[in-house]
Amino acid sequence: MTPDVSVLDTRLAKALSHPLRQRLLMAYTNRVVSPSEAAQELGESLGDVSYHTKRLLEHGCIEHVRTVPGRGGVKHYYQATVHYEVRDEEWNLLTPALRSRIAEPIVAQIVEDVAEAAATGALGAEDVHVSRIRLQLDAEARADLLETLRGVVEKAERLNRESEARGRGGASALAILHFDRPES
Repeated sequence: MTPDVSVLDTRLAKALSHPLRQRLLMAYTNRVVSPSEAAQELGESLGDVSYHTKRLLEHGCIEHVRTVPGRGGVKHYYQATVHYEVRDEEWNLLTPALRSRIAEPIVAQIVEDVAEAAATGALGAEDVHVSRIRLQLDAEARADLLETLRGVVEKAERLNRESEARGRGGASALAILHFDRPES
């Protein structure tokens, strides 16, 4: 089934029209989160997060998952319906400008995550993996690598679901970047 790129384009463009919405969409992707949890995680005011959460909900980028009674009110939980990680088939259908608008905040978040891990000593853990290699790939090799990377992401998502089902696991991040670089 071919993705409806016009719907994807419109929904993502609206989600990405404000920097906080970009960060919120990442926060709501692949998990269920309340605005108060997102506000704390992102270091933003609850009022700003609630406002932009409502805009994401209006644009169909997130969905309401559940409501939990709390102290003096209720807590609402949301998850993304338009995932910030755009699949390869959809990515190829987007305009270059929208691709950049999607990629840049993700890369910025990766840099922030790495800086935080470095500052807390987490990069010194035994099971950390860090690789960087320069490649000269032809079209066939690029396609093969893309398929391999897609498989790594799918396996990581499966392992995450299994860990959540067992109710165990610590927070970690997987960041994969493959991009053209200027010839030196």
